Amino acid sequence: MTTATYVPPTREQVETIRRVLVHERDIERAAILLAAATCPDVKIPRLHAAETATIRAQRPPAHHDLPAALLRITRAIDTETEGLYHHQDAGHPDATPALRAIAFRLLELGFTIAEHAGLHTHDIETAVARAYDLPGYDEATAG
Repeated sequence: MTTATYVPPTREQVETIRRVLVHERDIERAAILLAAATCPDVKIPRLHAAETATIRAQRPPAHHDLPAALLRITRAIDTETEGLYHHQDAGHPDATPALRAIAFRLLELGFTIAEHAGLHTHDIETAVARAYDLPGYDEATAG
């Protein structure tokens, strides 16, 4: 299990794991369910495939609880950037490249999501590319 792919468990997943741990006193099964709930890419023994599928199904798609999905996204971003902001506020410029890289990744993801949502973002993408001084977006090639 790596922190790079960790997702916090939902309340329902926590209750399922708690039941297995407290009431059934099955520490190994609880650990497997915790891994399945919090790390989508973790490999689970075939013996536990059905339970794994069940606990992973307890994470509803974003459109079922959009405010919760947006809050999870915000928390993930805050977790990655808060320390960088403090470092930068303390006068350390070495946080700036990391903040720029995170911002650019979020913009890339946002453009992809917007495109799937039917929005036309070409002008915004061009403005962002210019702000990041990406090749091929200078004034001579615009339009």
